Amino acid sequence: MSDNGILLGKRQFLYSTDQTIKVEGWTFTLASGFKLIAGGSANPIQTLVSIYQEKEKVAQLLLTYRRLETELTVQAVSSEVLLEIMPYPRMVRVSEK
Repeated sequence: MSDNGILLGKRQFLYSTDQTIKVEGWTFTLASGFKLIAGGSANPIQTLVSIYQEKEKVAQLLLTYRRLETELTVQAVSSEVLLEIMPYPRMVRVSEK
């Protein structure tokens, strides 16, 4: 993860307000005002990624390991948020509509 990792029990979380964050090989670029929290999945082959704007969760994604690759699944996203997902450079851009 990164230097902002927080160890809670056996689960490690990454909390960041930086605009560019790398999580499990994916690069997330966040517009100002967004925060990212990653980790916390009880399943060791999955990483839960939650994106917040102020105190409200606006998107939830799941990173799953499959044969040396990490697959990204969007589980939920607010209608006020624009997610641009580029699978080959493994990038996600988050901004307001």
